[in-house]
Amino acid sequence: MNWFRRDRAEWDSKAAKAVPLTGIAKTDRAGPPAPAPAPPTDGPVLQHIAGDGHQVAPLTPDLGPVILHITYDGPGDFVVDALDGKLRSASQLVYAEGPFSCRSLINAGDEKVRAVRVQADGPWSVDAVPVSTALGLHSQVRRPASDVLRYEGGPGIATLRHEGDPNTGDGGYFLVDTFEVDGSGFVDQLANHIGPWRGEAPLTGPCLIFVRSDGPWSISVHTLEG
Repeated sequence: MNWFRRDRAEWDSKAAKAVPLTGIAKTDRAGPPAPAPAPPTDGPVLQHIAGDGHQVAPLTPDLGPVILHITYDGPGDFVVDALDGKLRSASQLVYAEGPFSCRSLINAGDEKVRAVRVQADGPWSVDAVPVSTALGLHSQVRRPASDVLRYEGGPGIATLRHEGDPNTGDGGYFLVDTFEVDGSGFVDQLANHIGPWRGEAPLTGPCLIFVRSDGPWSISVHTLEG
């Protein structure tokens, strides 16, 4: 699984409070809070972590592929990094400002996430839930930020659209990967682009779809049978 990275030559004055470890652009959430993800399929919370401010929180050692439901209620910077067994940054899950909510997939690739590093100016929470709670993709889904979908159909053509984030200088990133339905391994990369974008990619069959995005996006699927 790849992670979007970009070089940043300059930092604004707020960056000193929360320095991003992987260099993705910050999503500035002005105005009302971003909509929360749609209610997931019923499932147990495997681990709950909450805090107020900066914290490094270990994850349960035997935690397999899971979805992290991440929420933030503060007014300032919010950064969440996934750390490996040596507590090095494996990927950056969130780099935003203001109230924010998203869902991320971890432990579905080669690297095991052992902790999360949270840098925040207010209260936040992280809930680990089973991959079975991924939002179902039947014909079309539109979401405001990163999320995890579950596709259960046959071979089909996925139409992907990234609306872009006007609060970032380059329109924000859009990275879409697919994994086995149970999260046991990486399958394919459907998109890796910066700024507003629209394109098509093949879906070979049932899978999890992990979308990482700075702005609103949508995916629709037309199966070969349809």
